Amino acid sequence: MQYFVYHFQVFLLIMIRLNAMIVIAPFFSSDVIPFRMKALLCFFTTLVIFPIVAAQGYTLPGSMAEYTILVLREVVIGLYIGFLVAVLFSAFQLAGQLFAVQIGFGISEVLDPIGQVSIPLVGQLTNLIGILVFLAINGHHMLIRAIYRSYELAPVVTLDINTTGSLFRYLMNIFSGMFVVALKIALPVVVTAFLITISLGILAKVAPQMNIMMLGFPFQIAISFGVLILVTPLIVRVMQVALERTFTFVTGVLLHWPT
Repeated sequence: MQYFVYHFQVFLLIMIRLNAMIVIAPFFSSDVIPFRMKALLCFFTTLVIFPIVAAQGYTLPGSMAEYTILVLREVVIGLYIGFLVAVLFSAFQLAGQLFAVQIGFGISEVLDPIGQVSIPLVGQLTNLIGILVFLAINGHHMLIRAIYRSYELAPVVTLDINTTGSLFRYLMNIFSGMFVVALKIALPVVVTAFLITISLGILAKVAPQMNIMMLGFPFQIAISFGVLILVTPLIVRVMQVALERTFTFVTGVLLHWPT
């Protein structure tokens, strides 16, 4: 108990970094998970990490102002780790929105219980598939492992800052990668819907007496969902590769974190 009291400031810094990640990271930040469960997860995970970090040795600042800077730094690191993964899930939602606009489902929106935003039905579907892939590859374990790994690459009591150029470079990469992943997921259905639209336009010119809009709308939805079912294994693979690369990005960010 005396050991814990002596190192309580370090324990608090570790818990702040972990809690900041949980606030924004996918799956952990969902309101479906009770707040008490999140608090318990944060506390017990900190108990596991705390002895390892404390054993590495540290020198705590003597003033409250410097300690406040440490607290803010821990919040930034935790939010950064969670944000990089959260951006990728925005790509899954963006792909679903591209689906919805092309097949005519853009007007129907539901509340996403994970992101707490209104997204089209197909966007909700792709987001749930992304969560399942995230859990299947143990992404929730990887996030906690990234927090532990961050204490080796971005120590808990470092105050010196040299440059943030690498951080912004990785941030731009993850944003550009978000659109690439969304396009990869949405491309088969979007192309199919585009070809169907062109075909219906040609039919409307050939047979103007037919109500092509009323006949083609359900046909386009059926074909698009059929293509979506066929390419689902490909979508799952794209999501898996994207998540794995994202965790590599997280490690790269921490390697170039200003220390």
